[in-house]
Amino acid sequence: MNTIALPPRQAEGGFGIYVFCFSRAEACAAAATGAGIAEGAPLRTVVRGAVAALCCEVPLADWVGPPGEANLQNLAWLGPRALRHEEVIERAMAASPVLPVRFGCLFSSEERLQDLLARAGARIATFLEDAAGWEEWSVKGTVNMAACLEAALAEERRAATLPESPGARYLMEQKLRERAAREARAWVKAACADIAAEIDGVALERRAAGRISQGAGEDGREVVLHWALRLPRGAETELERRLQALEARTSARGLLLEARGPWPPYAFAPRLDGDE
Repeated sequence: MNTIALPPRQAEGGFGIYVFCFSRAEACAAAATGAGIAEGAPLRTVVRGAVAALCCEVPLADWVGPPGEANLQNLAWLGPRALRHEEVIERAMAASPVLPVRFGCLFSSEERLQDLLARAGARIATFLEDAAGWEEWSVKGTVNMAACLEAALAEERRAATLPESPGARYLMEQKLRERAAREARAWVKAACADIAAEIDGVALERRAAGRISQGAGEDGREVVLHWALRLPRGAETELERRLQALEARTSARGLLLEARGPWPPYAFAPRLDGDE
């Protein structure tokens, strides 16, 4: 994961620094208003050179040790803080390119955070400069395999000559279904390759963004592609146009496409801790 791996001191008391993201110093102050990860912990910035960390203080006891472990397993405690984490980053994105930090990144002190900025500030600044020219988007493709199989089976039946004997017809039908199942999977694989080629014509970079389905979900659909894109700013209209043209060819077999964004650029953020 592209996270900062600097653990806080395992202390019973005291405060740590919770970091949301890094951004340009001159723009970060505009986002540093209101509550931080929870009420009573206002947002603030820690600045070094051209880079600022958007952060807040938190009681270490809420996050580390047995009480912290219990909190992180408690959805009622965790959920609002996870939502607030994303809200703060998205607001910062309106003022500056950001390098987002994943939920739950703590530093034991401001000095430890300053140490990170001293070591990685140049890399952060380079990333922010580059990210000014693009946004992270996602593309997900889902397929109704039952519909895809039926379409493939219809084609197999049209190409076959079914025998008159009921027994022979049954055996032929089974063979057609087996061939249709293989053909449907091959068609999905080829369609994903075509979609990738079209996306690569507009995106700067494409990466896997999530798990591919192992079987259908409750809605009967399988996720067959899920990519994060480094998309040039302003190119979302062209991306949507290409996806609509692709879906016009794939929807008859049950493959649908969805583009969403812009997102905080988690998928393309560099590592900052220097460790695997």
